[in-house]
Amino acid sequence: MPFSISPSPTLNERQMQSSLRLMVWEGAASGAMFSLGSGGLMAAFALALGANNLQVGILAALPFITQIAQLPSILAVEKFRARKALGVPFNIAAQLLWIPMAAVPFFMETPGSTAIFAVIILLGLRGILASTWTTAWASWMRDLVPRGLLGRYYGRRLAIITIVVSVVGLSASFFVNWWEGRSEPNDAIYAYSILLVAGSLTFGLIGSALALRASEPLMPAAIRSETSSLSILSEPLKDKNFQQLLKFLFTWSFASNLAIPFFAVYMLTQLEMPLPLVVGLGVLSQLSGVLFLRVWGPMADRVGLKTVLSLSASLYLLIILGWTFTAFSQQTDYMLGLIILLHFFAGVAAAGVTLTVGALSVKLAPEEKATAFIGVAGIATNLGVGVGAVIGGLLSDFFIARSLQLEMNWIGPAEAISWAAPTVAGFDFLFIISFIIGLLALNLLVALREEGEHSRDEALTELTSRFSPTMRAISSVPGVGTASAISYGYLKRVPGIDVALGVTAYEVAASTQAAVESVARGRTIAGGVAERVGRALESSIANVDDARAVGLELTRQATRGAMHAGSQTASRLENVAKASVLGSIRAAIGNRITPDDALRGAAYGIVEGAIEAGSDAGIAAELAVEAAREVASELSLSEQEAVQLASAAMLDAASSESAEAADIVHRVLRQDSD
Repeated sequence: MPFSISPSPTLNERQMQSSLRLMVWEGAASGAMFSLGSGGLMAAFALALGANNLQVGILAALPFITQIAQLPSILAVEKFRARKALGVPFNIAAQLLWIPMAAVPFFMETPGSTAIFAVIILLGLRGILASTWTTAWASWMRDLVPRGLLGRYYGRRLAIITIVVSVVGLSASFFVNWWEGRSEPNDAIYAYSILLVAGSLTFGLIGSALALRASEPLMPAAIRSETSSLSILSEPLKDKNFQQLLKFLFTWSFASNLAIPFFAVYMLTQLEMPLPLVVGLGVLSQLSGVLFLRVWGPMADRVGLKTVLSLSASLYLLIILGWTFTAFSQQTDYMLGLIILLHFFAGVAAAGVTLTVGALSVKLAPEEKATAFIGVAGIATNLGVGVGAVIGGLLSDFFIARSLQLEMNWIGPAEAISWAAPTVAGFDFLFIISFIIGLLALNLLVALREEGEHSRDEALTELTSRFSPTMRAISSVPGVGTASAISYGYLKRVPGIDVALGVTAYEVAASTQAAVESVARGRTIAGGVAERVGRALESSIANVDDARAVGLELTRQATRGAMHAGSQTASRLENVAKASVLGSIRAAIGNRITPDDALRGAAYGIVEGAIEAGSDAGIAAELAVEAAREVASELSLSEQEAVQLASAAMLDAASSESAEAADIVHRVLRQDSD
């Protein structure tokens, strides 16, 4: 591609595709550099400099709150209308400012107030410079990425960035750990300086070079050439729908960043976790987000960005509240297991939020006024992040020496009983406040209107792959576990938990499908399928706190996913169907799931999966009956009881699909009973 710093009046398909690829890798390089100066590494650097919680909050806020400088940047972009020429030089300057920050420990006493103050000033200056690049980049991408590919493109870009950031961040944490083990205590801080200098001269400059190679489309002609600066910046505030988006962006960013910047501080100081583990948990979040971008991106294109944002934001709030439970147990294994679970789902939620927030601003911005609208949306977001992090730091320092203890006493003639509720202390207050304000932000999102949006319920139904038919199966089968069904039904209705259950169900189906595909190569694979499906289900069960409450759903998704790996030929179906039923049932009953739920879920999923995969539902039902007979004794059931339970579930699965499918399954089951 010929190099040019000027906008191109037209771009052919090759130029557009090449530029889109370059901007993906530009983001990866810039993200890698930012990972060295943010998150757990920046928190550890700040603590080594002697920062308190307020100062940690300020450092976390500065890259965002300085984006208020986007206001003059918007005017500059609108005036010069050459985003590459304007933005890239500012980006280079911003990346090089990491070097004087890295030099602070060499010239100032650490830990010390002067050192932390110097870093705050330099990071603030860097943020101001970076704001011009952010404005230019957002407007540039608005004209470069096709509207119909927003979800997919930003999802792919975010996935690649996340992988690169994960590798760089984790490698850097091990380098710090290695350096600290081989240096004097006063020299340990130099590890962070080395990382910042090396990153600035490699990742920082490479990102700018890639941006220079990409083509910039010519900006659409402005509607009014003599429009005042104030009018340009006030346009987004006059659009009622966009105004609603701005309210949400500020409130959500404020609420979530009351807590998010302090997760790493909490783990490093209160839980005393080593830095590689803290960064490694962050990598887990990033990788889980990458895995689920394959769901969020295409789903956003189908059901709407706002709907996906609602789902992922509600899940994120549940995660933030979940942090209050990490200190309730003195058992290290329990605490670490809960933190791992929180990080996994935090990645899933963050991927959805990050993907949709930026794309939604782009989608709702009028084409001829895109720069101002996108810029003001960025300001609202970054201002919320910055204010939230600073207020979070103030609240952390206030609550760190305070706690709330509640106790109830029952005093009677013969005895006195006391119940002590878990103590809320320190950072717990921060997490709870963040959760409450986040709920208010979600209410603001409801009033936003997006063209082509679907309801949250529709999207959730797609995510959970039709929970409702399964619940009908539960209610229609004699001997149902009523308590399990009721608890599951109420859990589904809690914002955040409904998404978490949907994510779990999706992953169960995907993992069993992959397991079957790895062994389904011939007619002698039944044992391999049973073993692989069982292992995949066991792994999924291990990640669920109360497997009994959702046991039917887990086994249903296991056999459903297995059937998706089969073809429409009878020989392949025979290899998969019976073996997957046996494997999932045996794994389920060996891992706290009731025998009835295991059998009903497996039978329901086998027919549902066969219909979805275009296979013969009748053959699948016949094979499931054979499996029910074979496993009946292991379930402490007679063969007749096992067949009745499986048959009822399969009939309900077929009925939920079509009358034709129900008729086919009914005929097969009737012939079998005869």
